[in-house]
Amino acid sequence: MTLADVHIPDPGFGPRDDLRHWPAEPGGRMRDSLFYEMIMPDERLGLQVYLFLTAHGKAGFNVSVWGPDSEPLALDLGGGRVPEDMDLDDFRLEGLTIRQPELRRTAEVTYESEDVRLEYRFEAVQDAFSYRSNPDGLPEWFAANRLEQTGRVSGFLEVAGRRVEWDRRMGHRDHSWGNRDWGVPHHWKWFVAYTDSGRAINGWIWIAGGEWGFAGSVLKDGVTIPVSHIEQKAAYHDDMSQKRLEVTLVDTAGGRTEVVFERFGLVKLPTGDKMGTEIWESACDATIDGEPGAGQWETHWPQEYLGHLVESRRRGIF
Repeated sequence: MTLADVHIPDPGFGPRDDLRHWPAEPGGRMRDSLFYEMIMPDERLGLQVYLFLTAHGKAGFNVSVWGPDSEPLALDLGGGRVPEDMDLDDFRLEGLTIRQPELRRTAEVTYESEDVRLEYRFEAVQDAFSYRSNPDGLPEWFAANRLEQTGRVSGFLEVAGRRVEWDRRMGHRDHSWGNRDWGVPHHWKWFVAYTDSGRAINGWIWIAGGEWGFAGSVLKDGVTIPVSHIEQKAAYHDDMSQKRLEVTLVDTAGGRTEVVFERFGLVKLPTGDKMGTEIWESACDATIDGEPGAGQWETHWPQEYLGHLVESRRRGIF
């Protein structure tokens, strides 16, 4: 099979699905989330902006900048309610603005607070990819649909007395919609990596209800190929925070892509959900088939189980 022969199943989204999903069906609920990130190994920095918005107008966000230190350089949390006619192509809440001049192609994110200031202008290098196009599909407990997309970013970041400017540097974004049941998954690893030359991968490994599942894609020679399954080997520190991840993404064209993540920074995000979920984001040095790049590796853990793992490691039985 050649790259030209790659078939991507129906992604299940329409031309307006990068906008807000509302109103919800009578008696139902709906939740959109937008995410933008960039990992900068040369600066020893990781950046992410995360927004959620319900069909009833409740919204919240975090803007996180972190590096090798134990505390993030910035972890700003905001929230409130927005009017029904505010959509995701021109969104404003506190110091955060998000515009999408061309849906699934360009985005402009700005933010300003006492601790951090940024302008993040995204231009896609691939079509938006849906996890519904993977052989394992997208489980209902996670979302109705989810778009993932890598692109080039221009703009700047100001934090802790530093200013970092970007000129078409690689970054990543995603958009999920639908309700999420945080208590169903036992664990997941989500990750993205990219190189200056334009190579990129995205992967998701989940365990729920006693079953494994895989999602993601490989961007190769300008063609996006769905992932079939992912081989993985992870190493953790004593507190179960990320240390090193080796993955092989096996795509539906039969290709194998080797990716290695080495953490240099970590931020633990507050979720506030009733299940006590822990979401930890690691900024990483990464390689794709040996080519140096940047990567982000996220882990999901139920808090009670995570505590048991840490105690078991302390006792030397795990």
